[in-house]
Amino acid sequence: MGRIYQQPVIDTYSKVAFIKLYDRKNALVAADMLNDRVIPWLEEQDIRVLRILTDCGTEYCGAREHHEYELYLAIESIDHSRTKARHPLNPWNL
Repeated sequence: MGRIYQQPVIDTYSKVAFIKLYDRKNALVAADMLNDRVIPWLEEQDIRVLRILTDCGTEYCGAREHHEYELYLAIESIDHSRTKARHPLNPWNL
C-alpha cells in the first residue's frame, strides 16, 4: 500500500467537518471532495456555499481554464480565497 492522503473540509458556518481518504493529492481529488460530500450535505441543510478558503497548494490553485478545482468552483459560483504562506496572521501558521 502506498501513501494515503486525507482531504479535510471544515465549514465554519455549520461547524461541521468532512474528511475523505484518497490515494493521490491533486485538483481532481479536491473537487471530488466538495462534489461528493460537502456540497450535497450543505444543500440538504439549505446552506449555500459563497466562499471557500484554502492554502496555496497546487491541488487548490491554478489557471481557472485548465485547473479542475478552480473550474469546479467557477461552475458552482463559489468565490475562492487563499491564505498567505507564512503570514503571521494566518491561523495555520504553526
